[in-house]
Amino acid sequence: CKALPLGEKPRRAVIAVMGHVDHGKTTLLDTLRKTNVAAGEAGGITQHIGAFVVKLSGGGELTFLDTPGHAAFSAMRQRGASVTDVAVLVVSADDGVMPQTREAAAHIQAANCKFVVAITKCDREGADPARVRRDLINMGLELEEAGGS
Repeated sequence: CKALPLGEKPRRAVIAVMGHVDHGKTTLLDTLRKTNVAAGEAGGITQHIGAFVVKLSGGGELTFLDTPGHAAFSAMRQRGASVTDVAVLVVSADDGVMPQTREAAAHIQAANCKFVVAITKCDREGADPARVRRDLINMGLELEEAGGS
């Protein structure tokens, strides 16, 4: 981290939540903000980038971007990856890696963005988190548990 000029406040970190449609991105964020935005989306599918701020107990703040997962919103996901400090790649354990998962991962890699993977819907029938991890590794994502950093 570089030192800020005297008197300048640090900006809050920006975290983009990305992945395939209906993998639980908005629901994950609803849990953080204690809302139910997902219920109000057309067909349960996010149609726009949403942003909100979470206040931390230590006084800081984080900005979260909820990016749409539908194929029609590729440019929004690309912009989300390019302006973020950290990305959360959300992958459903029952669906696994899907086209927009691959695309979001490519945007994250192209932006040289730090990321974490959230595997959702592990309680569903047919869920296979190990398959998701294997597929992500096969895509070239270095997962920490497989020796990545």
